[in-house]
Amino acid sequence: MPVALLLDIDDVLVLPVGYKQGIPATLGTFARRLGWEIPLPTEMDIEWFEASGVTSEWDSTAICLAGLLLEAARLDGQWIVPDFEEAMVRLADRALDSGQIRPDYVTWVRRAGEAAQPGERPSQAALRLWRREALPSLPRAEALETLLLHLLADTHRLSCPTTAVFQAWMVGSRTYAETYGRPAPVEVPQGLLERDQPLLTREGTRALLDLWYEGRLASAFYTSRPSQPPDGERAPPLPVYSPEAELAARLVGLEDWRPVGLGRLFWLVERVGLEESPTKPHLLHSLAAFAAALASSDGIEEIPALEAAYETLIFNALMGPLVKWAKLPWHVVLVEDSVKGIQGVFRMVRRLYELGMSIRLTVFGVAPHPGPKAEVLEAYADRMVPSVNDAIEEIARLCRNG
Repeated sequence: MPVALLLDIDDVLVLPVGYKQGIPATLGTFARRLGWEIPLPTEMDIEWFEASGVTSEWDSTAICLAGLLLEAARLDGQWIVPDFEEAMVRLADRALDSGQIRPDYVTWVRRAGEAAQPGERPSQAALRLWRREALPSLPRAEALETLLLHLLADTHRLSCPTTAVFQAWMVGSRTYAETYGRPAPVEVPQGLLERDQPLLTREGTRALLDLWYEGRLASAFYTSRPSQPPDGERAPPLPVYSPEAELAARLVGLEDWRPVGLGRLFWLVERVGLEESPTKPHLLHSLAAFAAALASSDGIEEIPALEAAYETLIFNALMGPLVKWAKLPWHVVLVEDSVKGIQGVFRMVRRLYELGMSIRLTVFGVAPHPGPKAEVLEAYADRMVPSVNDAIEEIARLCRNG
């Protein structure tokens, strides 16, 4: 039984020091602009964000800043105008006592994650909740709603203020300007992603590459990191097309494997006109990663594989090269640290089985220490491991024994 390995990146293959530092760095940028001295999200807070299903820093930073602005509106409504930049200037001029600001980052983000419906980003769920629960009791509600829309309606574009600042912190001002063709909103000489640390050992990399070179393993990265579009395709100036998945793959020595990150997904949805978020736990993300993995081992171009994933989803029938691959029984092995990612692959395996493919799934849940993430993951994983390296031997056994 051939094995298709789907690997998450952050907290599985690399320790995303940059991303974890990027959330407080981004919020700190806005706090300094407003003259506020407030607590910023801690590492434990961020673990709670992820345990609540909010794995995109673009969503969590936007939700946190929106919550802070609602706190400011509770104290003083004189600064509220619909234009975001003008509102920030006016709020800074008000010189609020930041000691009265009560950040409740975990509650804000967790409620959004729990309320998010299929195809809805947590930031959009937060907007929906606050429209109903907070805005009616706050001053200048209509103008305040416009500010929330600017922050929360589309965090996957550089027009979102927190996303633009976060990306500058990630890649640095120079790379930001080169990638997006516009000046960075904040001066950052060195991007935080340069601080990421490999979690996969050199021995682990070599073991996986040996299996791949022997033809025993089909593989792809199943990640919510930004990535480049498919090979040879032009990347528009959007945050999803930053080569952050490729940087992580290079860091662990697996740069020849296809990273099915945001760049691939958003290129695909733009091409086909899908009007919903395609990322975990959306079925399209897992189908695209699975198809890309099989294509890479079969010498098939990436674009037909991605298109086959979308067509299989839309027509509810195996399409393109998936018809050929269905002649073999497949064992999908997922190494993942988020419930959303596992849920997406569950749905993919169930769908492909219903469409006639012989397919089974083994999930390794990665959690280095006890905590909220480990508690949530344990209900979904076949086996919990503290590190991806603890799954390598079992993956090799599956590849060699079926």
